[in-house]
Amino acid sequence: MSLTSPEVRQKQPGLLHFPGLGHFLVIVIFTGIEIVGLIEWLALSNGGTPFTVLGQAYPILQSGAISSRVGTTGFAALVLAVFLLVEHIITQVDATGRFISGKQFVEILTFSSLESAIWVVWLKLIPVNGILAITFFLGALFVEHHIADNVKKGLSFFKLSSTRIVFTGLLVLTISEVIGAVVWVGNQNLLAVLIAGSLLEHYIARNVGLIR
Repeated sequence: MSLTSPEVRQKQPGLLHFPGLGHFLVIVIFTGIEIVGLIEWLALSNGGTPFTVLGQAYPILQSGAISSRVGTTGFAALVLAVFLLVEHIITQVDATGRFISGKQFVEILTFSSLESAIWVVWLKLIPVNGILAITFFLGALFVEHHIADNVKKGLSFFKLSSTRIVFTGLLVLTISEVIGAVVWVGNQNLLAVLIAGSLLEHYIARNVGLIR
């Protein structure tokens, strides 16, 4: 059998492939950034005060022009979008090994804002209809994850994957994030479930990003 056969040339990492300690630590770091952003977002959305990094800057921001113009929900969404933007930039750099271009920044800003909006809409839908809320959340996050994967690979924004393992990986990592989020929003004492779901999501997402 020739070593240049399609099977050999196209061998791809599995969804649970260990990327090495360095890359794994990067995954842990940007997972932590997302978790902090979500904690801040939910606290602000519920009319509370942030728990961590906004610190003493929060009263200034809250009473300033930004908060007064966009309202509580909008301000919370903006805070979450900033955390997600930082997370996604680190993710992109880790995946490609080089800093992002201007075009990539715009793309990352776009789908980071989209993801923030998805979390906001989901939270608003929960008291309206739980089934509708989780259906929307799952479907919308799957689309956002697909877009994020396309950006990592330099593909067009809405290109649909023709590879079964990519589709499966995106579905699994989306379900992982949704389960963690649903459990955590239902009981904020179960933060560990959110962390586990998010960590698994990002672990699989990195491997999916290597599959062509």
